[in-house]
Amino acid sequence: MINFNNKKNKQIFSAIIIIILVLAMVVPMVASALLY
Repeated sequence: MINFNNKKNKQIFSAIIIIILVLAMVVPMVASALLY
């Protein structure tokens, strides 16, 4: 189990979520830019 009380782990976890969200937004835009 991940210790969510650990501040560093929480920062890493939130950073990963942010990166995934950014990729989810950017990838479709890049794909549509390349396709059209």
